[in-house]
Amino acid sequence: MADLPTARSILASGAMLAALALGATGCVQFQPVSLYDAVEAAPVPERPRKLSLAVEPTIYSDQNDDTIWFQDDTNCTQGALTEDVVYDGRRAVQVSWDRGAEGCEWAGLGFGWDNWVGKDLSEVLPYAAVQMHVRTQEGKMYGLPIVMTLEDYAGGMGFAYTGNRYFERPFIDEEWQTVTVPLAAFELTEENLDPTNVKQIMFELQQSGSIYIDDISLIFYEEPEQEPWIILPERPDPTALPIQLFGDAFINDDGWGLVTDECQSIQTVASGARGQVLSLQWDVRDNGCYEGVMGVSWDQWYPVDVTSIAPEAAIQFDVRLPSGTATRVPVRIGLEDYNRQLSQIILDARYADAGQFSTEWQTVT
Repeated sequence: MADLPTARSILASGAMLAALALGATGCVQFQPVSLYDAVEAAPVPERPRKLSLAVEPTIYSDQNDDTIWFQDDTNCTQGALTEDVVYDGRRAVQVSWDRGAEGCEWAGLGFGWDNWVGKDLSEVLPYAAVQMHVRTQEGKMYGLPIVMTLEDYAGGMGFAYTGNRYFERPFIDEEWQTVTVPLAAFELTEENLDPTNVKQIMFELQQSGSIYIDDISLIFYEEPEQEPWIILPERPDPTALPIQLFGDAFINDDGWGLVTDECQSIQTVASGARGQVLSLQWDVRDNGCYEGVMGVSWDQWYPVDVTSIAPEAAIQFDVRLPSGTATRVPVRIGLEDYNRQLSQIILDARYADAGQFSTEWQTVT
């Protein structure tokens, strides 16, 4: 905290601080605010009363016709309809694949549901999801490497990856489970999908695997509320004064700079009825010493906008010298923002009650 070439010692007592920071630090940040960006959001379509009023919701359910197809390169994809393992009805889709096979650049299958007519999904994009029932042919899969791909009749495409967050359980095993991928998760702009003229949905198969798929359909869907991983306690208003930054310790234990070395000694010590106080001693006359610094953040290191309180707020604390008197102490008190810009003043006796510093405690404001 010393900024002049001298040796000094000082004691500072924790008072009820009427503002912001004790020491040479603070947390202030001024952020630009955009009032209007001149871009209007597209209107959200009205939710249809029934999905079937907007689009055919059944993508696959027992069909055995040309609306389902498999890649014809069996080196990459082996697919068929089976009656041996089904979730519901008579048939399910059985597919195995290996994208690592020699010469395999693509693996997958597709569904041209509703007899390949162009389908308008624009009315249901915010409200619907693709839901299917899936299980492995054997063992467990800790991911489902499928890229769902919507294709329109002009060749535009939209993509969504079937991540684990869409699973009913954390992994895919030999028990049927639902996988639900919201239409809102599809990336539509990169490959210019026209959602008003959708031709088919394709499943691009990545890595390798063997699964059964059944009952693929569009359903109404609402994104479930996400539970936070960590619930943080509500923070007090960082501009509600007074705020005590140091009593017997720094607020929230967010002080720093309590260091003792050859240049300085900044520590807390007991002082009778006052409890713990800060003891500051320093000598920066040696060329190897620059300055002693300590500080505190009073809002858990979040940036604080002080513009609303700056005209009426003050920093207040008690201070005394170990001996003698002085009208100025080579200590600077200030605030620092997250751009490392400082605003500080020298500790001058005009801010003290008695007009000078002495061995008696003085309140500085």
